[in-house]
Amino acid sequence: MFAQEVVMEESAPRYLYKVVSVEDWKRSVAGNQVALSPIDEEFVHLATREQLSHVEKKFWAGREYLILKIETEKMGGRLIHETNPGGVTKYYHLYDGVIPLEAVVEVLPSQ
Repeated sequence: MFAQEVVMEESAPRYLYKVVSVEDWKRSVAGNQVALSPIDEEFVHLATREQLSHVEKKFWAGREYLILKIETEKMGGRLIHETNPGGVTKYYHLYDGVIPLEAVVEVLPSQ
């Protein structure tokens, strides 16, 4: 269990979603926390259920991936709801934290 708790800027949903490659998921299971890709270097990109379709189409088309359903209260770090640079849609970003495997409540196949 991680001592660090998630600090939320505003009321976040109980669950958020993280799309990961199959390779990153295999590394996650071996490391006991979600392995992140280089795109998550500054912060961890998360999505609501309603945003998943857009994320899948824009970033994962033609690639094999998994969708992780994550319980937000079990993450460590600062969870901030903000727009991406140059964007207008708000997404949840996790700063200064990790996603322990115990926070992953379901692993869904790509759709």
